[in-house]
Amino acid sequence: MIKLLHHHWRRRWERFYHRNRWHLMLDLALVVIIIMLGSSVVALHFYQPNFSWQPWNYNKPSSPTIDLSNPPLEVTVSSPQLDFDNQKGALININLKNKGEIAISDIKIKPSLTSTIHQIERLEIMNNDSSFQSDGQQIVIEHLSPQETRDINFRLYFNLDSENRIIPLSGQIEYFVGRQAVQNFDDWLELRLASELTAQAFAYYNSPQGDQLGIGPIPPIVGIPTKYWIFWELKSLGDFQNLVMSAKLPIGVELNDNRSLLAGELKYNPDSRQLIWTISEVINQSDSYRVGFEVQLIPSIEQVGQIVPLNTNIKYYAQDALTKQEVEGSLIDVDTDLSQDRINRGQGRVIQ
Repeated sequence: MIKLLHHHWRRRWERFYHRNRWHLMLDLALVVIIIMLGSSVVALHFYQPNFSWQPWNYNKPSSPTIDLSNPPLEVTVSSPQLDFDNQKGALININLKNKGEIAISDIKIKPSLTSTIHQIERLEIMNNDSSFQSDGQQIVIEHLSPQETRDINFRLYFNLDSENRIIPLSGQIEYFVGRQAVQNFDDWLELRLASELTAQAFAYYNSPQGDQLGIGPIPPIVGIPTKYWIFWELKSLGDFQNLVMSAKLPIGVELNDNRSLLAGELKYNPDSRQLIWTISEVINQSDSYRVGFEVQLIPSIEQVGQIVPLNTNIKYYAQDALTKQEVEGSLIDVDTDLSQDRINRGQGRVIQ
């Protein structure tokens, strides 16, 4: 190897360098340049700088590094009442806090459901704040400064399958930290469609189909018995347990033996004049909860010109089978005016 280099050197010396020393200086300069370029390549290989061929990008700040296991935006979701009436909507509160040292921008909050049984119908922001924007499906916030905290209150309305009252609520939140986009999807809350239990009580002399149920004079006459049929009905959204419905019979009104009972048990205490209807279990949206019974009124002379009550102090209560909360209500008195009887309504005043 050394002999080859020496031979090459002697040949170039005799041919170029001996005649003109500028050839030697040029070759030496080229060798130095090659050595410098090689050293630069090696240095760049190990250093690996953030190099750009676009000089206008040199002064642009680089995107911050984000720890996705501890994102800068802290989100807390709550509701003052997990059981809600869909007519009023489910009230949701979201607290946002920018824990980082860099502003967060273009925040988009979109509630969603993990179940396909229900659907979100619309979203309504409750805050009187123009910095919150909504298209009915998501909320947009333009800016959140470092260490800034914001509260958002909104109502959600759903298209619901009433047989499934559990509503698992989730949400997707997107935002930018500098130029870097961040997206989170989390489970938020488990909402429950509030149960509803409604009762009705009405009296008939003729049924809605026109059949005569009662016996005796209409309007009622002093000293002459008139018999009416009273019906109690229940309707429920959700399952209930241990239902009790009660009412009192006023003086002059007596319970007869004729009854129609579709569910539960009807009891009467003649001493307290209390009627009590009990049902151990009320199934969601079943229409089989109805009881009918016959009462007899013998008007007194003091009741002439009056509409006489047939049932008073009508109350009901039951326990929600899902939440174990108690639901209760009361009804107006049922009287001889027969407001639901299309044939005889308005003929309830006692005559002599």
